Amino acid sequence: MSPQYTTKETQVYNVFGNEMQKIIHKQNQSIGTAVEEIAEKLPDNAALYFQDLSYSWKELNENCNKYSYFFLDLGAKPRDIIAIMLENSPEYIFLTTGINKIQCISALININQRKQALIHNFKISEPKWIIIDGKNLPFFNDIASKLPYSKDHIFIVNNYNEISHDFRDLSEEIKHKPILNPKTTYNSMLKETTFYIFTSGTTGLPKAVNMESFKLFVQANLLCLGLARIGSNDIIYIPIPLYHNLGIGVAWIGAFLTGAAVALAKRFSASHFWKDIQRYNVTFTLYVGEIPRYLLNQPPSEFEKNHSLKKMLGLGLRKEIWEKFQSRFKVDHIFEFYGLTEGHRTLINADEVPGMIGRLSQSGLVMAKVDPETGEFFKNERGFCVRCRPGDIGMALIKIEKGTFFTGYKDKDKTHKKFMHQVLRKNDIYFNTGDMLKMHEDLWVSFADRFGDTFRWKGENVSTLEVESIINSYTSINMSAVYGVSIPNTEGKAGMAAIKLNPSLKFDSDDFSRFIVDVFPSYSIPVFIRFREELELTGPLKIKKTNLRQEAYDINAIKDQMLMWNSKEKKYVSFTNTLYQELMKSK
Repeated sequence: MSPQYTTKETQVYNVFGNEMQKIIHKQNQSIGTAVEEIAEKLPDNAALYFQDLSYSWKELNENCNKYSYFFLDLGAKPRDIIAIMLENSPEYIFLTTGINKIQCISALININQRKQALIHNFKISEPKWIIIDGKNLPFFNDIASKLPYSKDHIFIVNNYNEISHDFRDLSEEIKHKPILNPKTTYNSMLKETTFYIFTSGTTGLPKAVNMESFKLFVQANLLCLGLARIGSNDIIYIPIPLYHNLGIGVAWIGAFLTGAAVALAKRFSASHFWKDIQRYNVTFTLYVGEIPRYLLNQPPSEFEKNHSLKKMLGLGLRKEIWEKFQSRFKVDHIFEFYGLTEGHRTLINADEVPGMIGRLSQSGLVMAKVDPETGEFFKNERGFCVRCRPGDIGMALIKIEKGTFFTGYKDKDKTHKKFMHQVLRKNDIYFNTGDMLKMHEDLWVSFADRFGDTFRWKGENVSTLEVESIINSYTSINMSAVYGVSIPNTEGKAGMAAIKLNPSLKFDSDDFSRFIVDVFPSYSIPVFIRFREELELTGPLKIKKTNLRQEAYDINAIKDQMLMWNSKEKKYVSFTNTLYQELMKSK
């Protein structure tokens, strides 16, 4: 028997169904076709604001066309891959749309990655060409010699500080390209890959997720049109990076499907957030768990009063932050949802219940009961998993079956490693999300924890195995165990590393700190270091982390030496009782 929808859920799914009917009967669709259509329908309407710049839909489309012709003239063929490593800018939109119009694929590189992880991202993307902006040029220069690309296949845009390089200046080369729509745009198909978006996943280094046009249209129609009711009069503020699915795969898609304008921030700034809301007359924005807390921590300002912001959409907002945020800032609607970039099922909180990520009212997503301490699945007498009841904690599993639009990772072997078989019945297949959720009455679900090999910090998924691999490469470290720990009044989990040193080599914390800064983006840096003489192993010789997680950084229970990351000084300092007490008081 199918679950009953709430009244608001019914409204959301009715709108979503109606919008998808417009999509499914026309296979030759893509970002490129939709942008051309909205540019023809609303040519003079505002499409994009960025700092002091603004573009109409006609102007935006024409800028996209220049990049289409540029790559066509280079000899680009459908399914060629072009890697993009840019901070937020109009060129990000122009490039990805122009590339899509010629049926090439944009690999959206996470600009926070460094060294090994960055090399890995480029290598698994297998791009034919690479585009870098001036901001990221120094980080690319660090690894360029380790990539198999000639200099004439690497292009630079937005090099405002005129950083020296031997690559091609794309900003100059596209100046005189045509602005007419290319003839190739309507060769696009809904089931073709548009982007590779990178996710940490639950094991190892980042994985490239296949993002087809159909999936992009589904998630934007559900979340922007169905849930948030975005229309052509809305102005969408995007403060998060465009390499994130929420930015480019939800908000940007929702903008051109409706004709809403986008106000794009170069990066999130808590001190500039409300100034931007006022400046662009924003009605709708996005968040990840940390953003509302950062805004609450700002001192009151005149800009947060009498604002135009009516709706927010995002993930990971805790109940206490939700209530404080809505009370202080008077935003009418906050829409929380749950979904994975690589997944094809979404939970929505249409009724705006603080602390809940949605209701388990959609088929294809189940919660299999687990032991929250070990992550082990409970099994019934027939050997199948057990569905959660109210009060249970379970692993979110997504059913894989014919007819769904699950595309998984670019690397199919990585995809299959996430599959579980014989879950609820014989021959079924589910994708293991790695997310532990808690079931409540009336099918309501809250986020419990992300189990095992990833945790979420500063709005990013952190792969423990990736961090361990890099830490283990440091000369005086024999072995490490990385795990997430909670900090009071803070969203997500902070990284903590238990380390076993090589006794024959001296450990220099200052040198180790410089190493950490050099190889990790800020969100991956372990906040705590714990030195252990031995790391406990399981039978199969895997590091046992259960006790380490439970003890966390409790200075009263731990006798080992510990360090804490000082983000201002960019180095590790001794973790003292004074620091511990300040942390407990959230100073």
